[in-house]
Amino acid sequence: MAKLSSIDPYIQPCKVVFQPSGRSGVVAPGASLLEAAHQLGESIVSVCGGQGSCGKCLVRVEEGVFAKHGIRSTAAHLSPPDADEERLLIQQGAPTAARLACRAQVLGDVLITVLPESQAQPQVVYKTLEQQMRQIDPAIQLVRLSLGKPQACNSSQQERVLSAIREASEKAGAFDYAALQALPEVLREGGGALTATIWNRSRVIRVQQGHQTRALGLAVDIGSTTLAAYLCDLENGELLATAAATNPQVAYGDDIMSRISYAAEQPQGCERLHKVLIAAINGLAKQGTAEIGAVPADIVDAVFVGNSVMHHLLLNLNPDSLGHLPFLPVLRDPVDVRAVDLGLSLNPGAQAHVLPLVAGFVGADAVGVLLAEAPHVQDEVTLLIDVGTNGEIILGNRSRLLCTSAATGPALEGAQITHGMRAAAGAIERVRIDSTTLEPRFRVIGQAVWSDALAPADIHARGLCGSGIIEAVAEMFAAGIITASGRFDPTLHHPRLIRINGKQAFILAGSAQSATGKPIVITQSDLRAVQLAKAALYTGVRYLMQEYGVESVSHIVLAGAFGSLIDKKRAMMIGMIPDCDLGRVVSVGNAAGAGACAALLNREQRQEAIRLASWTEHVSISLKADFQERFADALAFPHACDLFPHIREGSCDAD
Repeated sequence: MAKLSSIDPYIQPCKVVFQPSGRSGVVAPGASLLEAAHQLGESIVSVCGGQGSCGKCLVRVEEGVFAKHGIRSTAAHLSPPDADEERLLIQQGAPTAARLACRAQVLGDVLITVLPESQAQPQVVYKTLEQQMRQIDPAIQLVRLSLGKPQACNSSQQERVLSAIREASEKAGAFDYAALQALPEVLREGGGALTATIWNRSRVIRVQQGHQTRALGLAVDIGSTTLAAYLCDLENGELLATAAATNPQVAYGDDIMSRISYAAEQPQGCERLHKVLIAAINGLAKQGTAEIGAVPADIVDAVFVGNSVMHHLLLNLNPDSLGHLPFLPVLRDPVDVRAVDLGLSLNPGAQAHVLPLVAGFVGADAVGVLLAEAPHVQDEVTLLIDVGTNGEIILGNRSRLLCTSAATGPALEGAQITHGMRAAAGAIERVRIDSTTLEPRFRVIGQAVWSDALAPADIHARGLCGSGIIEAVAEMFAAGIITASGRFDPTLHHPRLIRINGKQAFILAGSAQSATGKPIVITQSDLRAVQLAKAALYTGVRYLMQEYGVESVSHIVLAGAFGSLIDKKRAMMIGMIPDCDLGRVVSVGNAAGAGACAALLNREQRQEAIRLASWTEHVSISLKADFQERFADALAFPHACDLFPHIREGSCDAD
C-alpha cells in the first residue's frame, strides 16, 4: 500500500472520499481504491484479498464538484479498466460505470460510492459456548496475605511478600516488573493486606490492595472468518461473558492462502495482519469485561487457539512456509508469552498461552476440539469435522487418532459464488424448492419467517451465506434441476432457468425480493465451486477412513460455527459428509473455543494438549498419488431420492 511518507514532496497526494460512510483522507497517487479503503478504515467486501479475481469490490466514481469536500471528482481521476477488469464486471452483471476497487488506481481526487452489494455488513456470529463442568486448576493462583510491620532492616518489600507466600504453602520466586512497581503503594494503602496473583507457581504478576476474590481469564478462538472470546472466572470456572466479531483480516483475503500471500508479498503485510487481529481481540476483551462491570486490566491469563495460519499471525510469525510444500510451520510447540509483548491490552503482567499445532494446516483449533470432545478416551470410532474456512478432520478413538485438513472455505464463506456472502443480515440461510413447481422459498438472516409468508417488498435478500448455498444446491438436485454431475438438466425448461453471459443459472430470488434490485441466482460456476469444496472435505474423510481401516462411521460430530448451521440431511445428500444414521450426526457448536476454555481453567489440559498434538497422526492427503483421481470421483452428488424420500415429496417442509 502506498504511504504518504513515501510520496515525493513535489507530487500532490490525492483526496479520496468514500460514501455512504463519509470516510475520507489522502493517499499516494497510484494506490488502488482498495488500498485507499484499507488505509482510511473503509470496509469493502473483497473476498480474494485484492487479487482481482472475485469481482466483489464494486464501486462507482461520482462526477462533479463537491464543495463540502473541496474536490472535483471525475472518472478520469482513476486508471482506465483493463480487459480483465471489464471481463469480471460483465461476469458480475455490474451496473454501468461500476469499477473494481482492487483494480482502479487513484490518479486524482475522487468521491467514491461503495455499491450496496459490496458494503461490508456486520457478521452474525454463532460461536456460542455452553457452560460445562470442569475440574478447576488454572495457571493462576490468588494468595491473600496479611503482613505485619517489618522487623529487620536487612530485607525488602519483595522478600517479605515472597516469604509470606511460601508460608502460605505456595511458590513464587520472583516478581514481574509491573507487579514490583505497584508493590510500594499496595503495601502503603492496604495496611499490609494484599492479594498476590501468581502465574504457574513461579512469578508474582500482580499485587492488589486487600483480599481480592476474582481473577479473570480470556479464551479466544481465532477463526479465519470469526473471532470468539470467552471470559471466565479463574477461581470457580464460571463462564461470565462471551463476545464475538468478524476477523478483520477478511479485508485482506477471505481464505488462509490469500492471507499467506498478503503476509509474504506485501511490505509489512504480516505485521499489518497481526496488528488488526490484536486490535480486534482487544476490542473483544473490552466488550466482555464491560458486560460484567470489569476492565481488560482485570484479565491476568489468556489462551488462544486457531488454525496454523491464524496461530502464526497472532504471534507475528510470517506464515510463508505454510504456503508451499511441505507446508511446514515456523513452530509447532505451545507458546507462553507476556500478553503485552503481543500488543494485548490486558493486565500488564497477564500471560498468553497458545496451544500447540499438530502439523501442516491442522492447528491449535483442532487440538482444542480434541480437548473438548475427547475422542481419545472413547471406545467408539468417531469422525470429527470442524467445518470452517479451513476444514479440519479427525478420526479415531482411544487406540489411534488420525487427522488432516481440507480447503473447504472459499465457496462456503461466499467467495467464488456469484451472490455469495458471509452470514450477515440479509443473507439467505435456508432454502426449500418444490420438486413439482420448482418454485423456491427461503429465509434470510434477520427475518424469522419464510419468503412465501412475506410480501416481496418485505424481503431484503442480499445474497447467500454458506448454509444457504449448501441447501440451495441440495434442493436443486432433489428437485431435478441439476443432475448428479452437478450440471443443469438440459431437458428441463422453466421460467426460473435463464442464461447469463451465455451460461445457465437458476433464479433463487427475483429482483423484487432482492435488496440490490438484481435477481439472486445460482450459476453453473457456483455449483462447481460447491462441488470442489465438498469434494475436498469428503476426500479427506475417505483417506482417513482408509488409513484407519474402516468402511463406514457410526458417529459424526460437526464442530465450528458453520458446522452448527448446515443441514446435516442436505450435507449428506450432496456427499459433503459420509453416510451415517442421521440420528448419530450431531452438531456441538464451537468445540475449539470449548477446548481453549478447558486449557484456560486447567493447567493439566495444557499438558494434555501437548500429548495429543504429538500423538495424533497427520495424513498429508495432497501428497497422495491418487489424490486427483479420488477428488474427481467425489465431485458428483451421490444420492438419489430413495435415501431421502422426504425431500422429493414436494412438500417443501421447513424442517
